[in-house]
Parts: sequence; structure tokens; C-alpha cells
Amino acid sequence: MKQAGKINAISGWLGLTAVTLGAAFFLTSFQLLPGLIAKMERANRNLQSLRAVIEQQRVNVQIGTKDTDSGTLLFKPGRLRIDYTKPTTQSVSLIGQDFMLYQPRLNQALKTTVAKATKGRTGGLSQLVGLNSSLKSLANEYAIEFVNDEMVDGQLATQLRLTPKGKGGTFTSIELWVNQQTWLPVMHKFTERNGDYTIVRLSKLELNTKLDDAAFLIKLPANTAIVNKVGE
Repeated sequence: MKQAGKINAISGWLGLTAVTLGAAFFLTSFQLLPGLIAKMERANRNLQSLRAVIEQQRVNVQIGTKDTDSGTLLFKPGRLRIDYTKPTTQSVSLIGQDFMLYQPRLNQALKTTVAKATKGRTGGLSQLVGLNSSLKSLANEYAIEFVNDEMVDGQLATQLRLTPKGKGGTFTSIELWVNQQTWLPVMHKFTERNGDYTIVRLSKLELNTKLDDAAFLIKLPANTAIVNKVGE
């Protein structure tokens, strides 16, 4: 169960990150902050790669616990990798539809597809690959509103809130903070239906540095156990 929860937390954020980095939300149909949207779209067009420090904090309000993972993130269209270094070492990669979670401590790697890893709730993960017109459906699925401008890591950011229009789905709301210098999202908050929430922060962004495709491949030791189902 803990592994499944970890994967869902990772997957939910990765899905939205893929959309926000790769599509700038297609919000023009809402006429919401046209200037902001234009800048986000311009940033998207210019974004060829991203390297950043990532901190992911999951809060379980039911039992009053807080878990924090941190490491580094690599992104380029169609590919994403996160290497967590604290509190334990583990790596996540998405290449096309292929999903891998490698846990050295367990000497185990989960290798599956995005859809199977999230039990059918891809939430935008599958769109990381093609970045195609299906991303436009996001504007139909969420009510999107401006919240305010505030400082994030010493820089001004615009906060947006996304509320699902339907009753289904994992999250009751998704919030993101868009840095007003890079016009890319640097923080996300996912609130689940039971009140639990996950906050993901990106810092020390390096834009459009050279990233070879090989950098997204996780090299497994020869004796690594391979599983293909969440929770095995």
C-alpha cells in the first residue's frame, strides 16, 4: 500500500508537470490573464530541457504525518526523470509510455506503463509523450481561477487554482505557482478528497541545458528484481 501511495503521489504530480511544462494549460478559452498565458506559451515554446532541484512533501492529515522526499529532476519533451536522494535513494523515469521506479534499498525495479502504474488514472501522464491536441481537454475538465501573486523562494509568482468540474478524480483541487521571471510552474499543491495533500517545489532551475536522451535511462544492476505490478 505504501508503494502504491508513493507511486500515485509521484504520478499525480508528474502528470500535471508534463501538462504545465508542455502545454501551458491551453487556458486561452477562459480569457484568464491573457498576458500571463501568452508568457507561459512563449516559455513553453522556448523550453527544450529543464534541470531542477525537487522537494516533494506529502501530508497525511488523517494521522498527522508528513513525509518529504528531495532530489533532482530532468525534463525534456517526452522524457522525465527524478532521482530522489533523501530520505532514501530511488529513481523514477518516464520515457514515452514506459514508467520505471527503481528502489536500490529493495534491489527492485517496477517496470510498467504509465496507465498501469497509475491504475488507469493517467491524469495527463500519457500526454507527456505526444503533447497532442488531447491536452486541450484540460480546460474542459477544470475550472481555473487566479488566486494571487506571492513570493516563492524569493521571487514573485502567480498562483492559480484548478478545480475539477466533475465529481470523479483523485484531487479536489490543484494549485500551481508560476514564476514571473521564467513563466514556468515552480510549485504545485494537490489536495485529495480525504484532505491529504502533496506539495512539490522546484528550485535552482536550469533551462535549455544540453541533456542527452541517455540521461533519462536508469541503469539497473544485473541482479535487480523486476516487477510489473504496483505493490508486488
